[in-house]
Amino acid sequence: MILDGKIVAKNKMDAIKENIDKIIDKYKFTPELRLIQAGNDEASSIYARAKIKRGKKLGINVTLEKFDTVSKDILIDKIKEYSIRKDINGIMIESPLPENLNFYDIVNYIPFYKDSDGMTPYNEGNLSLRNEMIAPATARAVVDILEYYNIKDRNAVIINRSPVVGRPLAMMLLNRDYTVTVCHSRTENIKKITENSDIIIVAVGKKNFLNESFVNKNSTVIDVGINYDNNTVYGDADYNNLLNNVKAITPVPGGVGIVTATDIFQNFLNGLNYQLNNF
Repeated sequence: MILDGKIVAKNKMDAIKENIDKIIDKYKFTPELRLIQAGNDEASSIYARAKIKRGKKLGINVTLEKFDTVSKDILIDKIKEYSIRKDINGIMIESPLPENLNFYDIVNYIPFYKDSDGMTPYNEGNLSLRNEMIAPATARAVVDILEYYNIKDRNAVIINRSPVVGRPLAMMLLNRDYTVTVCHSRTENIKKITENSDIIIVAVGKKNFLNESFVNKNSTVIDVGINYDNNTVYGDADYNNLLNNVKAITPVPGGVGIVTATDIFQNFLNGLNYQLNNF
């Protein structure tokens, strides 16, 4: 079975738009998400433009402030300014940042309720308390796919331990009573672990890393990888070979990525509702 992220994303987009329309009608203003980009990374620019386009569909004003070069202090001052502005309801730092800037040093200054990327220490920590109001968008996207397709298997392995995917996702799955194993570059006998797991979530950044030797016929594979080769996008799973050898699998593109792009706006909406109800 193909786990089509486009269907999941469309359902979420429709629900988010319905809620945004109600907010605009009630409060008579257009919510705004402010993107901040430092440097000239082309992939970052592409993702920023995609957010602007998606925001327009939802009725959200997504604006981009771009710096070719910028110091840590100036960037933090900008975030502090946007944090107290009531006309800016979400803030997102586009990554990667230039080498002179540490993403987590910067994002720490974003208020938790304006953290549309879900990457502040406050929001990451809240996951352990079952508070998922705002969560890392990629981790939320994986959960959304599992829930949409009503995948009941509870034995999951994550091949990633980053704060973007593996760590928050492990906590979110634990919150839903999954039994979770986290593998990484120092894990021995990964294949032995994955072939005995119901759900395999892979995010290693290697084209076709996950092949038939990692899976069994009852495996559900969630591919979080994005790899570019000869202007073609590939996942971390060998999709063509696995499609008929596992129970279910997400494609790349058209899987986790498109749901992640939508869940940024789910975070934005959740944070916006918090602001409207508390300030």
